[in-house]
Amino acid sequence: MIYDRGELVLKYKFVIMFMIILCGTISVAVFNPIIGLLSRELGLSEIQSGCLVSVTGLCWLLGGFFWEKTTFMSRKRMLAFIMFVYLATLLLFALLADYAGTHRNGSSGFFWIFLLLRAISGFFFGGFLSKAQAYVMSWTTQETRTQGMAIFGAANGLGFILGPAMSGGMAAIGLTSPMYAAAALLFMMIILLWISIPNDAVQKKDQFAPSLSPFDVRIRFFLWTGLLLSLTINILQVTIGFYVQDSFGYEAREATQLIGLGLAICGSMVVVTQIVISKYLKWRPERMLRLGMWIVVLGLLGLLSFIRYAYLDFAILGIGFGLTWLGYSAGAADAVQDHEQRSVASYIATLLGGGAFLGPITGTALYTAHMAVPYSFCTLLFGLSLLIILSKKKVAITSMRRESHDK
Repeated sequence: MIYDRGELVLKYKFVIMFMIILCGTISVAVFNPIIGLLSRELGLSEIQSGCLVSVTGLCWLLGGFFWEKTTFMSRKRMLAFIMFVYLATLLLFALLADYAGTHRNGSSGFFWIFLLLRAISGFFFGGFLSKAQAYVMSWTTQETRTQGMAIFGAANGLGFILGPAMSGGMAAIGLTSPMYAAAALLFMMIILLWISIPNDAVQKKDQFAPSLSPFDVRIRFFLWTGLLLSLTINILQVTIGFYVQDSFGYEAREATQLIGLGLAICGSMVVVTQIVISKYLKWRPERMLRLGMWIVVLGLLGLLSFIRYAYLDFAILGIGFGLTWLGYSAGAADAVQDHEQRSVASYIATLLGGGAFLGPITGTALYTAHMAVPYSFCTLLFGLSLLIILSKKKVAITSMRRESHDK
């Protein structure tokens, strides 16, 4: 296949922005698996650890809306500035956590500093994604926009898989070591942005504000499924450390290593499942969604009943997550017209922030009631959603039979 110069330049830009978004998302996702165990070492409660993650998600949403409309400098300078401030908050949190664990373990005053740092971090990360998405949109045409938004979504999804895996892999070094590693990756991405992407003298007004209602009957169930999936993943990542530690009586680093390997298995199965389905099987979104949700329920029940087979449970969940992720995103995209694709892409990206806000505080609050409640809660929601799918399918079959009978 021969590409002209313009296509090669566009592909090069896409690769650069994919790497930048991927490393940014890794830096957020790397925090979730370690915060539960880290909070116990610092003397914080489960609810406080959930607040540290949820405030990031809330400020992520607020920051996305704020930075999307802010244009007081060129786009490249703006993105570099946002990335640098976000990087600084990440480093400060890790340094303060190391200091608090060594000198003033359990001081309640440190919680509010941690909370402020995570709030600032989330606010600037929202700008990170907003400006990166604006870059991608400005490079694309009507013909290449779907490809650009697919790259944006893939980088986000893969980052939330690789981040937790990196946390577990570096647990032997220290609980804060993944944060330092993520900060180093971000620093390299700032340099890559600066030397690889040309500067814009004046920013153009971004033209991708959502024009499609999230309650549109065509997409609302798909978006609900995406929110449920993001909610479940965040609940799992934030509470699984407590769950493994309390189930087996492990030390923090032992638990983190088990979780890291388990999440790496889960992430690998997500990637493999999506490759197999999209490249070879090419199933319809409804079929992927229905089967994926059944498998997620099976994986959650496995965690509740057979935690000693945790690696198998993680593998099952990875298959379910991969199928459900493809099913809801492809289903939402297929349900709307071409001029509405940008709105759907924007909502799908927003669901990640919504899950990051609601999941941690919900999961840790439920965990304080009983260690099995978070996973039972997610299983119940998925079960109810499956009932809705089955009822819709039954209505559709009945309608088809009536039409056939009338003819």
